[in-house]
Order: sequence, then C-alpha cells, then structure tokens
Amino acid sequence: MYTNNKLSKAVRLALTLSVASASALSFQAFAAENDEVEKVERIEVTGSKIKRIGELAPTPVTVITGDGLVDAGVVNIADLLHKMPNTLVGLSPETTNNTIFASGLNNTNLRGLGSNRTLVLVNGRRFVSGAPGSSAVDLNNIPTAMVERIEISTGGASAVYGSDAIAGVVNIITKKEYDGVSVDVSTTRPTQSGGEEEYASITFGSEVGKANFIANLSWSKQAQISFMDRDYLRDAPIAIQNPDYDSTDPNSPLRTVWGYGQQVLAAYHPATVFTSGGVRYTFSEDGVVRPMQMGQALPPLVGGRVDYIGGEGYSFAENSFMRTPLERINFVTQMNYDINDDHRMTMELNLSRSDAYGESSPAFLQFRVAPTNAMLSPEAQQLVQSAVTTNAAGNPVNPIFGYLASDFGNRQYSQDRTLARIALGFEGVLTDMWSYDIYAATGRVQADTEWYGEMFEDRFYQSIDAVTNANGDVVCRDAVARANGCLPLNIFGRGIYDPAAYDWVSTDAIRRSSITQSVAGATVSGDLFELPAGFIAAAFSAEYRKEMAETLPDPAMRAGLLFNNQSQPLKGSFDVSEVSAEVSIPLLADIAFIKMLTVETAFRYMDYSTSGSDNAWKIGINWEVNDDLRVRLNRAKSVRAPNIGELYNPPGQTFRTLADPCAVSQRGGLNPQYRDQILANCAAQGVPVDFEPSTEWKGSTRPGFIIGNTDLKNEVANDITIGFVYTPSFIDGLGITVDYWKFELDDVINSFTGPDVVKYCYQSSSLNNPYCPLLERDAETFEIVNYFEKPVNSASREVEGVDIETSYRFDTGLGDFNFRLISTYMSKYDTNPTGFAEDLIDDLGEIEYPKWKHRFTTEYSYEDFAAVLSVTHRSSTVSSNDWTPNQNDYNDIPSYTTFDLTARYNVTDDLQVRMGVLNMFDRNPPRLPGAYNNGAAFDVIGQRITAGVNYKF
Repeated sequence: MYTNNKLSKAVRLALTLSVASASALSFQAFAAENDEVEKVERIEVTGSKIKRIGELAPTPVTVITGDGLVDAGVVNIADLLHKMPNTLVGLSPETTNNTIFASGLNNTNLRGLGSNRTLVLVNGRRFVSGAPGSSAVDLNNIPTAMVERIEISTGGASAVYGSDAIAGVVNIITKKEYDGVSVDVSTTRPTQSGGEEEYASITFGSEVGKANFIANLSWSKQAQISFMDRDYLRDAPIAIQNPDYDSTDPNSPLRTVWGYGQQVLAAYHPATVFTSGGVRYTFSEDGVVRPMQMGQALPPLVGGRVDYIGGEGYSFAENSFMRTPLERINFVTQMNYDINDDHRMTMELNLSRSDAYGESSPAFLQFRVAPTNAMLSPEAQQLVQSAVTTNAAGNPVNPIFGYLASDFGNRQYSQDRTLARIALGFEGVLTDMWSYDIYAATGRVQADTEWYGEMFEDRFYQSIDAVTNANGDVVCRDAVARANGCLPLNIFGRGIYDPAAYDWVSTDAIRRSSITQSVAGATVSGDLFELPAGFIAAAFSAEYRKEMAETLPDPAMRAGLLFNNQSQPLKGSFDVSEVSAEVSIPLLADIAFIKMLTVETAFRYMDYSTSGSDNAWKIGINWEVNDDLRVRLNRAKSVRAPNIGELYNPPGQTFRTLADPCAVSQRGGLNPQYRDQILANCAAQGVPVDFEPSTEWKGSTRPGFIIGNTDLKNEVANDITIGFVYTPSFIDGLGITVDYWKFELDDVINSFTGPDVVKYCYQSSSLNNPYCPLLERDAETFEIVNYFEKPVNSASREVEGVDIETSYRFDTGLGDFNFRLISTYMSKYDTNPTGFAEDLIDDLGEIEYPKWKHRFTTEYSYEDFAAVLSVTHRSSTVSSNDWTPNQNDYNDIPSYTTFDLTARYNVTDDLQVRMGVLNMFDRNPPRLPGAYNNGAAFDVIGQRITAGVNYKF
C-alpha cells in the first residue's frame, strides 16, 4: 500500500480493524497533527481490488492477526488455519506420511472444496505452488514472523483473482517495514515422547532516507511421531468379525470392536515365516529353523484371517507413523524505495527450504520357496517338503513364505523442497483520484524425492532361490540371473547374507521435479465520476501467468523395477492472459432506512492455452441500513482451470478385473434400469449380439493406463452469499455477523477406475459421453484391450451452510476482555461423481464434514500481561452415511473439543516471555476404527507445553 503524500506534512498511518466484527473488514487511516484529520487514505481489502475508505468488505472476510498466531502457540500458519471452522485440512504432516510425493506439505482447504480450489495469495499476489502438477500453495514457505494478518474471503473471488478461487481466497498480508532487530525462540514439548518442536527467528529492518526494508530469517523443526509414541495409537482399536453375528437379523453387526492392543499379523517375519503341518515356523538369527513365537490369538477378522496380540510377526504399531518430521528454513525480505512523493518501488524476495520424510514399514513380500533351496538347512528343507501340496493338474505347489525385509531397513521417502521467488513492483498515484499497482514475479520450487530401503524386486526373487552347483557352491538357480551378477541372498535368518548379494538387490532411488511460475500484472483503481450518492469507484486489471512443471524419476522407477514404486516423467505447462473490471456503484445514500446502498460488480475474461477462453463474474449489494446494521448479498460465477497434473500426468500402467456388459454371459446381471440402453450402446459400437470374451480374457486382470487428460475443460461454480453485520450502538464493542452461503459446482474433474469406465460408458444415454472414449476394443475380437483411467469433467457438487461470527470487547478496571466466536454450520455436502442420480453421495456429517464447527477465544489483558483461552469444537459425526446396522456397531463418532491456554508477559518494553498448554486436557481422538488415527479431523499430537521468548533491540 502506497500513500499519496502531496501534503507537505508527514502522514502517520494506523490501520484499525473494526471492533464490530472481525469478518467485517473495516479499515481507517489517519493523518493527524494538532488533533485534526488531514487525510483519509484508501486501502485494498481482500475480495476486491478497489481501494476503499473504511467500507464493509464486499464479501465476508475473516481476519487472523499476526498476534493471533502467537497467541495460538503455533509457528506454522497452517496449524491455525486447520483449526478455523470454515476450513478443512488439505495436506499436513499429520496426514501425508504415506503420501510419497507430498510428505510434509501444508495446504489449506476452504469449505472442503479442495486445496486446488482454494487460492492462496501473498500480499494480494499469486504465489508458486508447492508440488508439481498441483496449484495448491505450500504454507511452509511463509514464516509466521512476517505475517501482519491473514484474510480469509469465501465466495465470488474468481472474478477478482482468477482461477483456483472457487472456494475463496486466503490472502496473507506480510509486514512491510520494521526498524530494529527482534529475536524470537520457542519450544514445544508434548507430554508423551515424539512430536517435539523447535523454533528460532530473527527479524530486522531499517529506514534510510527514501528506502526501508524488513527481513526475516527463521528456522523450525518438528519431530516425528510414531504409533509407538502414543498410547492411544500403540494400543489401537481392533475390529473383528462379530462372533454373535446372525446373518438373518438385519440389526446384527458383522464387525465389532474386540478391544485394544498391539495387533500383529503373523504372515510376515524379518527372518521369513512359513507353515508346515499346521505350525508356523521361522528362523533364529543364525538360520536355525524353529517354531514361531505366537501371541494371543484374536477372534477371526472378517474374511477369516486370524491376527494376534503380541508375539512375532508384523506389528502394525511398530511399523506405522503418524506425523511426518519436518524442518524448515525461511528467508523473506521486502524492500521499498520512494522514488518521489507519488511513486514507490517494492521488491519481495522469498527463499525457503524444507526437508521432510515419510516412513513406513520395510518391504513385505510373499513368495514360494522350493524344498531344494540350498540356503535351507536339511531340517528346514524337510519341513518345507512336508508343506508342498499338489494342484488340480497333479503338479507340486511349494509353500508360501512371508518376509518382512527389515534387513533392508524401513522404507523412507525423503522430500527436499527449495523455493526461490522474487517480485518487483511499482505503485503510486496517477492523479488525485487514481492509483496504480504493477508487478512482475517469478518463482521456482525444486522438489526432489529420494527413496531408501528399496530393492529391485525381480533381483530379490532371483537371489533368494539358490541351488548347489557341480562344484558344491551355492549359486542362484536362474542361469540368466547368474550371468547378470546374481548372488544368493540368505534371508532365512538375520544378517547372515553376503553383503555383495545384498548390494546386488538393494538400491536407493530419486525423483527430481520442479515447478516454475511467472506472473505479470497491473491494476489501476480510482473514481470514475460522481453520482448523488457518491463516486463510482472502479479497478481495472490485466494479468499474464505461465506455469510449468516437470518430473524425472529414476530409471529403475520408470522401468518398474523397484518394490511397489513405478513412476513416469511429467512435463507440462500452460499460460493464461486475463483482464478484469470491478465497479462499485453507490445508488442511494442518507435516506430513510438507507444510509448507503452500493452495487458491487466484477467481470473477468481469461484465455487459457489449454482449456480455452472463459469468464467469471459477480454482482453484489451492500446495504448499510444505519450505523448498527449492514446487509450484503453476492451472486457469482467462478471457474477453475485444470492443473498441470490433471492435464499431463504421464501414463502409468494398472491392472483391473473387468466385466464386459456386452457379453452374453453378463446380460442376466445387468441393472434392469439400464439394460435396454446398455444393449443399444453395445450394438452402436458394432459389438455382435452373440459376443462372448475368451476364457483367457475373463480369467486375467486386464491392463490399462492411469493418465492425464488434455481434453479437460474448466470447472464452473455458482455461489451465493447473503448476510448481515450487526453492531448495536447500545452495546459498545459487540459485533455479530451471519452469512448464508451456497456453492453449486458443475463439470468437476473426477477420475474413475477401469470397471467404472466400462459401467458408465454403456449406462449413458448414448456413446457420446465422457467414458466411452476411454475404452478400446479389438476390431476383430471385440474384446476390451485397453482402458484409460483419465480425469473427466463428470462430477457435480453442492455445498451449503451458514457462518456465524460474534465478537465482544469491553474494558474494566481489572483488565480488558475480548471474546470471539467463529462458527460454521454446514447443512449440505452432496457430490455426484457421474451425473447418474443413483450415484449421489451425501458426505454431510461424516468425519471430514461435521455439521458444526466452532472456535471460541477469550482474551484477557492487563497492563503488560495477556492470556488467551481457545476452544475448538466439532460436532458428532459418523464414519459413513451409507451405514446399516448389519455392517458394524461403531459408526457413531462423538463430538470433539480441545482447549488451549497461552499467556505472554512484557517483562520490559524489549523483552516478552510466553508460555502455554495446548490440548490442555490431553483429549485424544475417539478410539474407534477409522477415527483414532485421523490426523485431518483430530489432534493426534496430544497435550503439549510451549514456551518462548522475544527480545527487541
């Protein structure tokens, strides 16, 4: 923000947030000398590019101040955003441990519409995304020490800011200037081990002549949390087949919770395990075969498998991890130079690096071992021979061995992300009525992933199958493998293998990737002409943006040679040119029941190199009834262009079991509602009436490809917001804001598996649908020979609810009090992935989408002391809305509330100390299947103590 300083006297600005409601963003700027107001400045609020004078924001805006982050006891912006009622967790260290390329990312998700539909801006400008192919910004790259405030605006933002703003905008406003040095350090210690956090930051700045700058260098580190670090994760709920299940009783649950404990799967062992004569055998460390030590047998699971409590095998708790470790270093600086009284140059520089890694169990494999394997002792060979069975053809079948590859170590997915971004801008005034802002920015993220504890899967199978040659040497059985360097790998024990054989099998791998964003934009804002009610204000903008992403996996990954990891290169880009106009028209003023009535309009035209041209618009009414009551209404159309990943994801092969609805043998099981249409579509494709696939086709999984889709078009959303802000003059300091909102999304991008592609192709009203082009049939045999699991514009979504925000501030002789309650009531969350009526999915009230979410804060301050009590609540939910009593007896998830208490004390003007207890009462997630380890919905860290100190000099 740049001030027009044509007055000869210096202007001192102060931004004051309206006490009425934090969601009614009302700013005032003062220039005072001798207690006389000389100048009132226009500023820009989130949701609009028109600079305004203390007006009601055109769309609802929730504000989080920098002090609010400190009071929450967090050192990452995402940690507080995840607690806001109008947001859901996009990605976080608590949800990404097993998401290979996303470990440690922090994204926010407004309204639950998706991180890719939530636009994150920094100082009103685009910021480079955090992962290749995605448009979601990684909040790890923005240090909390530089945050002045965060403004969350929902609905109608696409017309002002462009694509990705379907759900709304999170605009992070950073500090612009500083004089001095500030050092801040803090630590957070959970009361159970794991998850410790450290933080250190130094902020410094100065003003010299016409130039000033602010810079911040910060470091933070959070430790890993494994399931063994938390009692409620370690002793997890165990769901079994109900021993009293009655299949004739619709109210008899098939599954029930047996109890809690450390569940062990006996089918895998670090020294291998096999069954002979009804007894499970494994090997001691030196390779001697012995009976496996079994724990307490559990009742059978659904499907008949029997697991154990304790004993040897694959322990779920010992091999599971809850929170991804994350280390961040951020450097940010903003420099400003006043060219003259009317024009200023600005520069923003962001440099950051984050390191995270996901961790999971060692590789686990099952394979058959021949009794002639030369690495088995004679006793073991005899037991294996006893376990050999005969198939229907009379051929011998060797027993299955289960192996947990602990000698190769846990599989780790190291994520190394480096960001560099620079923005250069010029801003100022053109006339007494018009200002301008132009900028150019470029950003790049280098995101490299490295795998540890990996193996060449084919080499592994070759190396563990050994025979004795004519010279009495133990060698690999496969002659071709021997010629390629295969050496016998003895896994029938622990650590008794030949290191050279281990080296031939084991490997690390790496995938390099990058994201590049270049943006140039310009905005002019001012008054067009004056009406009786006031000036018509306008803002006109133009923007050009180019996005590129690229990945290059390790050659072994591209060839699919590694255990459970295959990846192909990605390379894609798009550019977009946009122009927009925003106009604020005052219609009436200072008449009965209308202090001010304003129409707000915006229109944006965008031309994408990929999805073509499109537009977004909004129209709204701001009605200031009187000094106490303001009413607003907004109607908008927003769009989201497909991102690079959706467009250009490289082909990755997959295998599915398919049923062909055109086959004669399938006709008896066709859905009667679609039977005639299915047969008509089959005939239209030229499939013979007597068609039947071959036995080989029906008896095997069929290959297909997961791939991007360059034919995708833009998603479209229509939303409406109706609300009011009430600040009664007879109760000083009270503000109430209520906003009803509704989003209707069409052409939502969605992906389908091969069987669903087949199903919806033939159930559609004709072959002209999104699914049939994803299938290929052989021209002679008519068998389905290929299918593509591509994203298509097939889904729709409808989300509806109410936001309520209340604040009350008052002063007493014993201190000042400030209460703030932010609530969101969600009344609808429906998704239809296909367009077929029977496929409508009601997610409302499930774990991720509770009907009610609240955040209540109470702040008390007295002189140099301040304390904040924060309460976060989510209403009761269910695991599934499709639940029926015969499925299980643990569908209901209780409500969940946590309390945080923090305090700060200014020892001197320069020294501040802080302490706090987060999750005061150590509230764990509900101990139910599907909920006890849900890091997106519940606090999985537990009670923790935080302490910090800030010193300025």
